[in-house]
Amino acid sequence: MLNSDLHGKGSWMWRKLLKLRPLAYQFIRFEINDGQKAFFWFDDWLQMGRLIDITGAVGTCYLGVARNARVIDAVAQSRWNIRGQRSRHFHDLYESIQNIQVPQEDQGRDKVLWKHAEDTYKAQFSSVRTWDQIRVRKATVPWSKCVWFTQGVPRYSFIVWLAVKNRLSTGDRMRAWGIQQGCVMCGEWDETRDHVFFACPYTYSVWDRLAGSLCGRRINPDWSLTLQFVTNNNLQLMDKILLKMVFQTCVYYMWKERNERRHQRGFRTVDQAIRIVDKAIRNRISSLRYGPVHRFAGLLQRWFEVFDRP
Repeated sequence: MLNSDLHGKGSWMWRKLLKLRPLAYQFIRFEINDGQKAFFWFDDWLQMGRLIDITGAVGTCYLGVARNARVIDAVAQSRWNIRGQRSRHFHDLYESIQNIQVPQEDQGRDKVLWKHAEDTYKAQFSSVRTWDQIRVRKATVPWSKCVWFTQGVPRYSFIVWLAVKNRLSTGDRMRAWGIQQGCVMCGEWDETRDHVFFACPYTYSVWDRLAGSLCGRRINPDWSLTLQFVTNNNLQLMDKILLKMVFQTCVYYMWKERNERRHQRGFRTVDQAIRIVDKAIRNRISSLRYGPVHRFAGLLQRWFEVFDRP
């Protein structure tokens, strides 16, 4: 492993993972039993962090413990075998080591613990707990529930998230790269996020046909008003879920249609686009497996009623 890192060998992903070792060290702690697994200088077995970071390279000389030693190597005749009792260097560290139990073979093997929270370490790794500790927490945005929800499709959610953040490569953003791009669906010269969703006559026709029965008179081509209504409305539970699903699916497939037209890979009429979105919604509902069966069946039945309503 180390040779791959030092000589630039191994896959790109593996080299990236190796570079995360300093970050991972912060989450690992050892529970010492026999002392044969933990490294004296490079593992957090004293609950003080890595000792090499505390003393520096010179610490190996002052304490008389080899750089590559395991914890058990610092023990002789059931006693700690380290220097420093009369030294003015690292006296506190010497006392800390002397005050803990000496590792013994009959105590079992050392245990590797992973940090789950502040001062909480467990033998199991948790990606959720780790992510909570390394991420920067911010206030929940009001539109989060229409982007991330149980019935959503991850790739749809990602595109909607980019749209909400206005990070899609629409014409107005591409001008900064020296590229002129109008709307390929209606010919509007200024292609913006708000135009594509859903001020464009093409995309609004699809949105109106699919969501009109759910939104009623609140159906609107304005992006801000649409996002606000999808996020906060007084609809029944099933209609709330269906509206979010329709919104996500429409945004995803309208953006896909835009890209396919831009790269001359396809052209769909409004009716064809509606059928594709409708089929995607039905497939998603059919794939859901949550709660009682009648709740799943009711959601699909409700979509039939909403979409097929004259």
